[in-house]
Amino acid sequence: MANEKTAEGEFKGFKIPSIDTNALMDSYKKNLEILGLINKTSIEVFNGIAKLQATFVKQMISDLGGIVEKSGKPSEAIAEFSRVARDSAVRAVGNGKQISDMLQMASNDITNATAKRIKETMEEAKAAVNGKK
Repeated sequence: MANEKTAEGEFKGFKIPSIDTNALMDSYKKNLEILGLINKTSIEVFNGIAKLQATFVKQMISDLGGIVEKSGKPSEAIAEFSRVARDSAVRAVGNGKQISDMLQMASNDITNATAKRIKETMEEAKAAVNGKK
């Protein structure tokens, strides 16, 4: 037969590389850890955004509710409403910036961790196939 296997782990004319399955399993485990980190980071960011938005809405409702209590005349209420609306718009822009910064930071962290893990995975795969650790 032309493709008989020899005791040395070779087919006649073809050498089969040894593979370190433990190293491959370790690499797979590290990949799962990165996925866990990505999920954790995503959840933390979205929880932070939700908390920030809830605080903003509560403050706006409180500010608007106080208008009626503070203002005796309709003209005072309108002026106070305009001030509260302006202040709320300014806070909304600030909150938007905070949210943007949170998302950018999380995106950078996830991208850097993933890129590093991809590089490590390639090195680990080469080492596993070559039988090195």
